[in-house]
Amino acid sequence: MTTATSNSPTDRDPVPSRPPLCSAMTVLPDPLARTALAWAGDRHGIPADIRDLRCTLEHHTGGHHYALVHDVAESTAAWSRWLHDSTPDTLLVLPDCPASHPAHGGCGEYEGHPGGHTWQIDDPLEPPLHSGR
Repeated sequence: MTTATSNSPTDRDPVPSRPPLCSAMTVLPDPLARTALAWAGDRHGIPADIRDLRCTLEHHTGGHHYALVHDVAESTAAWSRWLHDSTPDTLLVLPDCPASHPAHGGCGEYEGHPGGHTWQIDDPLEPPLHSGR
């Protein structure tokens, strides 16, 4: 697994030529969704509400896809991973990425994720970020 290439969490501002988000999609099996809710202490959560997953990493052509399933505790979350054309078969509790940007807040990925931080990649389903310049 490679790590983000920036020298510091705030040394790159978003620009229109940001690399795209992966966006691979899958469905989390119900037993894993129930486990994630239990880990989070969410007794009223509905598994169907967290089953649809979308890879949140920068576009990649190999390796695992990763998606946030549910926050678990302060600065940790349950993530699932899967290979292309498969369904998730595991949950991982991973620490949050500590990188932050003064204008865009914290990175929404896990610590040590490959590719850019949340504000450095283009999500075609979200409104564009503006650097304020």
